[in-house]
Amino acid sequence: MPTTRGGVLLLAVASVFGGIPAVASAADAQDLLAKVHSDVQQLADGLAAQNKKVQADIQQLAGGLATENEKVHEDVQQLADRLAAESEKEAGVSAAEKAESVKAEEESGASSDSEDSPKEAQAEASGKGPVEEGPPAVDASEMTKDAQNLLDKAHQDIEQLADRISAERQKVAEATTGEEANDLLQDAKAEVQAVAKSGQSTADRLERLRDRLGAEDRQEAQEITATSAGTGIPWNAIWPCAVMVLLIYIYLAVGIFTPDSMGYEQLEVDRRDPVLVLAAVVYWVVMPISLVTLGFGASCEEGAPTLAYITYGVCFVLHFLCIFWAMTGSLKRRLHDSTPKLILMLVFAALEHYDMASDALFTGTSAACSEEVTSLWLQSWHAVPGGAFMVPTLSKLGFSGVALMLFVTNAYVPQLLVVWAPFAPFAALSFVAMVILWASFGWVIGLSVILVVYALVVFSPLGAMEMEELKAEALSSDEHISTYLGVEIVETKGPKEKRPLVIMGTKLVLENLLQLWLQSSYLSLSFERMDTSARGQAMASIGVGLLVAGGKGIQISVILLTMMHEGGRDACRDACEDCQGFSLGLGIIGVFMMIAGFGGLAWVLAKVVFIFRCDSHVWNLSTGCISPEM
Repeated sequence: MPTTRGGVLLLAVASVFGGIPAVASAADAQDLLAKVHSDVQQLADGLAAQNKKVQADIQQLAGGLATENEKVHEDVQQLADRLAAESEKEAGVSAAEKAESVKAEEESGASSDSEDSPKEAQAEASGKGPVEEGPPAVDASEMTKDAQNLLDKAHQDIEQLADRISAERQKVAEATTGEEANDLLQDAKAEVQAVAKSGQSTADRLERLRDRLGAEDRQEAQEITATSAGTGIPWNAIWPCAVMVLLIYIYLAVGIFTPDSMGYEQLEVDRRDPVLVLAAVVYWVVMPISLVTLGFGASCEEGAPTLAYITYGVCFVLHFLCIFWAMTGSLKRRLHDSTPKLILMLVFAALEHYDMASDALFTGTSAACSEEVTSLWLQSWHAVPGGAFMVPTLSKLGFSGVALMLFVTNAYVPQLLVVWAPFAPFAALSFVAMVILWASFGWVIGLSVILVVYALVVFSPLGAMEMEELKAEALSSDEHISTYLGVEIVETKGPKEKRPLVIMGTKLVLENLLQLWLQSSYLSLSFERMDTSARGQAMASIGVGLLVAGGKGIQISVILLTMMHEGGRDACRDACEDCQGFSLGLGIIGVFMMIAGFGGLAWVLAKVVFIFRCDSHVWNLSTGCISPEM
């Protein structure tokens, strides 16, 4: 028996060194042998327990590293996908800009050959323009390679760890002595420390890769903030629009409260009903500014903030309280005789009030999804024939900047100034050009151009004529003020054809059609990110806009067809000699605009319908269902 022989051997050794008397009795020897056997058994049990603990620690470490490996794999894959998307985006966006830059450099080089250096001449001869220096860009391919190397190293670490764990388990199982087991335990601890150090090294490299991507993101954010194009608040559009609106407010205040330069009587505002004046100030000044400002607090998923709708509710109630007060006072004798018509006009007034408010609010809320919507919107323009030429200009403002610009220059200012239809498109294009100049060349040139144009208009006969038209059509009586507010509940004096001509050039074409087109595009591009509430808000705004535009279009069509049928003698007797020819020409233009207006409404309606039928939610007249992610 091995244990007995070992015990006898220990007894002999002990007796030699004097630890146990050589003549000990057999009973004492048996007790000592039992004690030695017990000590050896305890040592074996301790080694077994320690072995189990080491195996459990190694197994736990293996599981943790496997989980970390999966996490690293996911992070690296996301980084690789992101880098690939950024590379494609930069290549697509910069292609047109590079082409234009090369073309511009070649043209400028051709005009200044005598001043070019030998290096520049050599660059032009090779077909390349001079290289513009800038901040070093992050190499997407290099970062993708680093990410792949990290992933491969993580896999290798896991495989090596598995081999080490298997070897250590085998060694511990074969251990027969305490000293050997202790050595194996020390080796296992060293392996654990080595694996932990390797994992920390991999984590450090991954963290450095994330820092590089973070630096790239911060650089892009700084560039976007500096240019204010594409994301967030569109300062490139806010500043020129704010300056133009402020100058127009000054022009109106000075023109209304001072005598006309052409010798007409001064307009005495105190002769107008104060409640109608209050309604005009709220409708044309307080409500648009408040809703545009509050709209910038919207979120892409939930839409406009609650405070914006509370503000609109207050403006709506105050607006119609003033109207109802005037209906019992200053407007009482001029109301429509037909009660159904009066009620219908009040309903249209409520819809038009909401339409103006929703258009103002949309300019701010569109900034919430501007980063994603602008990118997809610009890409979708490439699918439109000739649309690629619009991309460089549109990219300077972003989607939200374009929305704000079109609202102020096409919907708000022409109606505020009561610009007559034939001149409204030219006025709107002039305002748009000034905003684009500001965004393209900076505030110094933009502000200078705005001030020069403002001075030329205000101090010329054109400014006096515009103020005369505003006073005559909007402020000359309480009845005109109510019509100026979009509440057509009275029978106004003068030709009935003049008011539709103003509506046709401003309300229907410049406000309703453009805003409906923008809002339907915004809904299609941000449909996936919106929740049910935000989609409902967008659909309500588009639906009310379609109702208002359709109602105005029918009203205008009836009047224009009547003008063509009757010859329009009363409308142009004092304007020309050949009344029949003038009336016919005016009628043809009106019918053409009427068809174009209803065609535009049908286009918008089709865009809304195909939002729910196209997989990409994007549809256009010339392309059908398209995917913005191209």
